[in-house]
Amino acid sequence: MLAVERRNRIEQIINKNKSVLVVELAKQFEVTTETIRGDLEKLEKQGVLVRTYGGATLVDNSEIELAITERDTVNYEGKQRIGKYAADLIKDGETIFLDASTSAWHLARYIKGKRGITVITNAEKIVNELSMCDHIHVVCVGGELTPRNMSYIGRVAEKTIKENYYANKCFFSCRGVTLGRGLVDSSEGEAEIKKAMLSCSESAIFLCDKNKIGKIGVPRISGLDGIDCFITDAQLTDEWQVALAEQDVKLVEVEK
Repeated sequence: MLAVERRNRIEQIINKNKSVLVVELAKQFEVTTETIRGDLEKLEKQGVLVRTYGGATLVDNSEIELAITERDTVNYEGKQRIGKYAADLIKDGETIFLDASTSAWHLARYIKGKRGITVITNAEKIVNELSMCDHIHVVCVGGELTPRNMSYIGRVAEKTIKENYYANKCFFSCRGVTLGRGLVDSSEGEAEIKKAMLSCSESAIFLCDKNKIGKIGVPRISGLDGIDCFITDAQLTDEWQVALAEQDVKLVEVEK
């Protein structure tokens, strides 16, 4: 078993059991305790777990998700750079999905000069941002409004997407991403909307500001193999770069 496969399995075990012991893992994987400690150290750096004496525990993921007005202020400049780069990927005449993330809103601010594009979104803030652009066709999927995110979710929104629309590109973000678990969110409703958008798009572009690297959550949206392009303001490690390359994901690290 490769080291990355073993660490992926360890992550699955700790997500299920909430804690692990070095001795038990060493026995299960038939490796030394030193090897397991090295695995736990790497997983700790990814934000998956916290090492303890003789083992590790799952990272506490109970913090309250920030409202969109609060999230706007987190890594504002990084999200601006990501949004600006992503906007340049959109060609006149294309149809795109934008989710309700603040990163997608930053992208929306840079596409006002585009001509003939259609924007399909579940984000009230993006609808308002583009409402005065006569040359951009804006479609809101409707559904149940979540005041905290100012977004629309639920079965009506999902059905609207799946039965009526298909896009050239889907631009989205989420709560976090790890090598083992992939892309995760903090809301089942938001995650299902993103899954619907991804299933109805030719390509998926993940907008990942540096604060999302190594951050875990539930539910899971997809693995790294579910995206085509990974745009971030972080400087990813060699391990991340190799993992993305293995899944044929284009990595773009936007500069300051």
